[in-house]
Amino acid sequence: MSLKFIHEQNYKTKIEGNYGHIGDKIEKFYTDEYLPLKEKLLKLDFSNADDKIFAAFTTYINDYIKKLHSFCVKNGITSQSKLESTFLEEISIYLFKDMQPIKDGSLGIFNKNVYAGLKIEKGLSINIPKKDVDFCIGKEVSLGLDEEIAKIIIPIVAVEVKTYLDATMLGEIQYSSRVIRNAVPNAKTYVLTGYHVVGEDRISSARSDKSIDEIFVLQEKEGAPIEAEAIKAYFEQIESDIKKTTEENTVSVLGRLLAQ
Repeated sequence: MSLKFIHEQNYKTKIEGNYGHIGDKIEKFYTDEYLPLKEKLLKLDFSNADDKIFAAFTTYINDYIKKLHSFCVKNGITSQSKLESTFLEEISIYLFKDMQPIKDGSLGIFNKNVYAGLKIEKGLSINIPKKDVDFCIGKEVSLGLDEEIAKIIIPIVAVEVKTYLDATMLGEIQYSSRVIRNAVPNAKTYVLTGYHVVGEDRISSARSDKSIDEIFVLQEKEGAPIEAEAIKAYFEQIESDIKKTTEENTVSVLGRLLAQ
């Protein structure tokens, strides 16, 4: 399957549109910094990832993030451009590209038009609401509706990605996650954020709410480096979710039956 590199597409759009009349500078940074990084990240094999792989991955992305931030500040590229934030969205592609279900095409990586339920409209017509998410591993299937066939993407894992997370953003993500969960009850929903400014009481409330399975925080604070341990924890959780979905389950005769 063709992987969608959202950060790279952001570069291409800005270069083609001569963003801020500095399209030539953006193109040079894209060629000199982003493309070599992309090549290095694609060469990292996460099919049997160890601590060295996660350390290398984190070193590469921290170095690039520093350079990208300096470039944006120097050239007046604001956060509204999403040039910096889209890189954080893109890192999941490098982490999960080597999963066997992704490589063999049985599952795919998506960020648009994820299945969010069925609605009966006026005239008894059936509508399929869809949602955009920052990163999704799911399965594209055909759904028969009367005499029509619709292609839908069933999410297994849905991740919202934020450069930083505050209480308002968390509330919005919780609502979005409920929509996905209502449509696909066994879908896993996560937040991946650089750093957060959410109070402990709000975090406690989110634990009880259960609309989000986990929030992964990559930095201790704004400007701090991304930690390899946090990347590893995120990777291992998603890997576990996919394995549980793709492997056949057996029911025990004795002992615990539901904790499979």
